[in-house]
Amino acid sequence: MSVDTMIAQMERWLGTGEPNEIQAWYRARNGAAYSGNFAWCNATITRAAVDAGEYDSVCFGIDFAYTVAHAARFKEAGAWHAMTNGIKGSGIKRGDIVFFDWDGSSEIAKVDHVGIVTGVSADYQYVYTIEGNTANVCARRARVVHDIAGFGRPKYKTPPKPPASSSGTKRPQVSLSKLVAAFKRDAPKKGMPVSYPLVEVVEDALVAERLLARKYADGHAGTATRSAYALLQERYGYSGDDADGIPGMTSLKRLGKAHGFDVVA
Repeated sequence: MSVDTMIAQMERWLGTGEPNEIQAWYRARNGAAYSGNFAWCNATITRAAVDAGEYDSVCFGIDFAYTVAHAARFKEAGAWHAMTNGIKGSGIKRGDIVFFDWDGSSEIAKVDHVGIVTGVSADYQYVYTIEGNTANVCARRARVVHDIAGFGRPKYKTPPKPPASSSGTKRPQVSLSKLVAAFKRDAPKKGMPVSYPLVEVVEDALVAERLLARKYADGHAGTATRSAYALLQERYGYSGDDADGIPGMTSLKRLGKAHGFDVVA
């Protein structure tokens, strides 16, 4: 068991709407007080922890639906870290249980929401997460420091590893030459041809960066994908011909470092 197992369990629920199995499962364990369509962000963390064999490390052997109580339990255990030094200064990392206050405080009593950290952007502007009950579904999000109250650091049974796929296989190897060919070939075509399957890996990263709508992450390097990559290049400081939406080695490696894939020629 490890942080990767915990994240893999959270990934199982991606796309889940409401009402859902998580709510029914939590209600069966904790009674009628949780009838109806109750807020289920922390119930998702609890369910994933149970299924991952990390119930004690993540939840201290307690079912949590109330985010304030969960954050307070991390503090009691000496494992709470308030978000007062920025993303880089905080040391937040993959596997941490992250708590949010939409009003921007670091006070446990004002915590509104919870998720798990899957990574941090290379420029420390975003914390990438999986969260239950975000816009009524379980989804990946990219969060900024203002929204993060703090995080709890579980004592996982096995130390965290570098990001990998949930199946345990090695990180995707994205070919720059094949990707560039797809970006140039696919955009003008009608329909959704997929000339290079790993385009979708890059599109998933662009979705996480909040530059591409999820509906366009379909493996087709269309105009929406190219426009999103151009926005990424501008974010990285490129302009003019260097921000034309065609991936380059430097920008792609930077994106891959933040989102769990490697780049080859």
